Amino acid sequence: MFAGRAFLYAVPDSLVDRTYPMDRTSVTRPAALATALLGLLLALATPSGFAQFDPARALREPEAIARQFPDPDVHYPTPGLREGRTDFPSHAEVLAYLDELAKASAGSNRRISVKIIGQSQQGRPMPLVMLSNGAGARDPSRPTILILGQQHGNEPAGGESALVLAQQLAGPRADLLDKVNVLIVPRSNPDGAEHFTRVTASGIDVNRDHLLLQTPEARAIAAVTLEYKPQVALDLHEFTVGGRWVDKFGAMQKYDALLQPATVGNLDPALADFAEREFIAPLHAMLAQNGLASFPYHTTSTDPQDKVVSMGGVQPDTGRNVSGLRPAISMLLEVRGVGLGRAHFLRRVHTQVLAAMTVIETAARLAPELIGVVGQAERAASAEACHGDIVIAAKHSQTRQPMLFVDAVTGADKPIEVAWRAATPMQVIRTRPRPCGYLLAASQRDAIERLRMLGATVRPVVRSARWTLERYVVTKEDEGQRQDARGAIEDSAPMRAYEVRTERHRESVARGSVYVPLDQPLAPLIEAALEPDSQNSYAANRVLELEQSGLRRVMQRPPRILLGG
Repeated sequence: MFAGRAFLYAVPDSLVDRTYPMDRTSVTRPAALATALLGLLLALATPSGFAQFDPARALREPEAIARQFPDPDVHYPTPGLREGRTDFPSHAEVLAYLDELAKASAGSNRRISVKIIGQSQQGRPMPLVMLSNGAGARDPSRPTILILGQQHGNEPAGGESALVLAQQLAGPRADLLDKVNVLIVPRSNPDGAEHFTRVTASGIDVNRDHLLLQTPEARAIAAVTLEYKPQVALDLHEFTVGGRWVDKFGAMQKYDALLQPATVGNLDPALADFAEREFIAPLHAMLAQNGLASFPYHTTSTDPQDKVVSMGGVQPDTGRNVSGLRPAISMLLEVRGVGLGRAHFLRRVHTQVLAAMTVIETAARLAPELIGVVGQAERAASAEACHGDIVIAAKHSQTRQPMLFVDAVTGADKPIEVAWRAATPMQVIRTRPRPCGYLLAASQRDAIERLRMLGATVRPVVRSARWTLERYVVTKEDEGQRQDARGAIEDSAPMRAYEVRTERHRESVARGSVYVPLDQPLAPLIEAALEPDSQNSYAANRVLELEQSGLRRVMQRPPRILLGG
């Protein structure tokens, strides 16, 4: 998909084997060396080694608009903000900068380590920055915050902000590490960042892949989440400034930042209330105090005749929504940037740094309460097995919303009331009674492995017996395409659009089948993956074949004697 040539770039030795000064929880030297060498052999880049950003394609704002977004009087020493810079950092520069940070912290009591958590489709190492003042890589008595940068490769502010946050937490803001652990993935899509494209090398949007786990990038992020179980997840992005907004409304975006917590069916209501009250509302207030305009996150389709504006999606596929269902306080932060090239880059990065630091400070201030709220959501998800209903499908609700833009020519404020699709409250389309768990045939290895990668507990059936089950009866099957807030997800493969009903019956279950219980914290993600008429389900997306899968809803808890460990 990408043009380029193979080249060699240096993976710093400290990323291969050192921890600074944490215990040796990083990858071992042989494993890390193999990862690094493969990265050296397979990485693609331009001859200069810089990210393949073309400034000639950047939007040129009228001066009347550009002067409304002055850069702040701050300085950050990260590669993309160095004086005279006309491009964005290459992946090699990111790795080298992290190496510098780690070396600078060696021998101090500022606990920073960098380890490789995987590699991209083109072989670029994916570094994870771990910051903690605990005795090891993470103090489990403190909240853990996971920050993802640059899931979309053409949104560079998130990657740069991630480097700034690492530098600040390893230096002047190291005091925060007395109360929290912070994990940072600076580049969640290394190939897209190197080539300045939204998607991964295979054309898949990594931020629509957190349930299906088709890409190595999403799998690496899932592994980090499973290992460290963050209570807070923050996803850094940028949004389109002109383009379709000008086509539809003759206006450009005025807001500096857009915010949205997790909005998805089966989200714990107490967790959602806590996120809005303690994180989202204070973030809007903080940004206003710093002269930065903010608003709930929104987008619109590329169809110029479609003037509907939508909040972010309600599907369990994005990092924001999947993290919310794990459960965690999960937030999306987008800044005004897509299409602008390097214009206002310092302002964009500074906005994200201010917001992210506020999230970290809030987590530190509310540490015991935060751990308690997330723990209670985990227990509630486990306790709901066999009880109540689950949301199978939901969509935005329709309303009207006043918004403020800037006129694309004059730069004057341009208030517009738009047709608005709200994610809160969402409209529930279909529900179904919640089972106690699910059965799968042992042959469904791919689906079982993906459930395990998410963190789900699965148990083998060790004795044949008759169970009380529900089977799915397909009443209609068609081809469709997964949808997000902008419409069809262009990079997704055609999916099976199922309509089903269930039939309860007694059935003999063979030894060797796999039981996936719902009395576990990840129950909402398991439901999203296995209910076949959900657009993100493993059946809809051909991870399993519904007729051959042995997929059943288990309606009574099976005796423990029937199950292995």
